[in-house]
Amino acid sequence: MTLIIKGKVQKVGFRYSVVDYVVSSQLPIVGVVRNMPDGSVEVVAQGELEAIKELHRFCTKGPPGAEVREVTQDLIRINKVGYSEFLITE
Repeated sequence: MTLIIKGKVQKVGFRYSVVDYVVSSQLPIVGVVRNMPDGSVEVVAQGELEAIKELHRFCTKGPPGAEVREVTQDLIRINKVGYSEFLITE
């Protein structure tokens, strides 16, 4: 799944909260979360469908201080996992 989260989502700890949520909830997800030049945050996640749905729900709200205005998603089935962990990239 790829999510693009728009609104007040940079400089509010959004990326760190996404990683913390995945790790603390022990979601079987790998991928990356990164700030985009247009002010949005991109989340690329691979894992079980129910875990992906849970992550999506979290991203529609974000951490305290975030103001999520729009979340667009692209969900595709893959045969090969491209990541080994869930992390932040720049």
